[in-house]
Amino acid sequence: MSILYRLLTFLLTPLWLLYLLVRQRGQARLRERLGFLPVRQDSPIWIQGVSVGEIRIALKLASVLRERSLPVVLSSTTAAGLALAAREWPFGEPAAFPLDLASSTERALERLKPRALVVVETELWPVLFRKAVKEGIPVFVVNGRISDRSLKRVQRLKTLYAFALEGTRIAAQNEEHALRFITLGAKKHRTVVLGNLKYDLSPPSDFADTTAELSRFCSATPLWTAGSVREGEETAVIKAHERVREKIPAARLILAPRHLSRSSLCLEACRKAGFHAVARSGEPETDWDVLILDTVGELWSAYSLCSAAFVGGSLVNMGGQNVLEPAFLEKPVLFGPSTENFREDAERLLAAGGAVRVNNIAELGDEVSKFLADSERARLHGQRAAEAVSRYRGAVERTVSWIEKNLPG
Repeated sequence: MSILYRLLTFLLTPLWLLYLLVRQRGQARLRERLGFLPVRQDSPIWIQGVSVGEIRIALKLASVLRERSLPVVLSSTTAAGLALAAREWPFGEPAAFPLDLASSTERALERLKPRALVVVETELWPVLFRKAVKEGIPVFVVNGRISDRSLKRVQRLKTLYAFALEGTRIAAQNEEHALRFITLGAKKHRTVVLGNLKYDLSPPSDFADTTAELSRFCSATPLWTAGSVREGEETAVIKAHERVREKIPAARLILAPRHLSRSSLCLEACRKAGFHAVARSGEPETDWDVLILDTVGELWSAYSLCSAAFVGGSLVNMGGQNVLEPAFLEKPVLFGPSTENFREDAERLLAAGGAVRVNNIAELGDEVSKFLADSERARLHGQRAAEAVSRYRGAVERTVSWIEKNLPG
């Protein structure tokens, strides 16, 4: 299986590089993808995160590691992740993650000379992991999780993942995810449960500035936010807003698509529904019905300004998005029936009385209307959501201590 993987990776490299050129919006960085990472002499801890969610965790870990006098280098796979890391990390330019080829990984390890490799959540790179372990560089997967959807796929590649996990240490979010890693080939004595690092996150460093800027376009009328809305879900959110407006005519909506490439489609759909919709990037006036958040780094601010927050990917069968961000900001959280990717977090918020699960468009519209009409109800739900989140903090400290304990002397 490992030989077949290496062969397929090699043959598909030209197509992958072409894809990066087309899709990465100026962040293809092909030399780095081929392993030409910055030369380092300080043996940094290399932390890798795929995109924005993982990079937020990586930034938190990196900050704590630096406080303990450990040098860090960050990398990301996506343009969005690289942009966030560049904006939030003042201690060096982030690198684009190299392709999992023998030549690229050897080159990257030779240039970085990392003391350890730390990968956030689910990424398993057989060639890089085996090469690092062979050279005495410990590999850590932190905040480890394998979603229900991913489990079915990776089980078909169990031999390959066992090859990647043979020398890897895993810090899983909970016992269920730990067992999934062990089933795929992780060694039980190298697998621990340290909790979910996302509970230790906080708003971005520029949160106050972005919130003040966004608030210029939002008057004090009733406002709700639909964040990380996925493909096919935009229409449901717009229809729910129609229902809200029937009960609260002054209500307005900030709609944040998960993928910015769909912003123009969202804008057109809102206008077809009869709403005065505007794009955030266009420096709009304040007399809109729906604001399409087509900018990077303002979702936290959009949540902070609203009275109720719907988290997308949950009214369609996509497993949901991060339900914790509005909870951090003491906002009542709404989500649909599909929360497999954040099942434990969703259940904790529901149990605490800080969230409401809705099953369809009508329920979403009705529940949003209730929060917008009753500020005390919204405040109490938001307070309970924040209290639920605070109970599970501490995973970052546990994870950093675990990494330190297992670093080579």
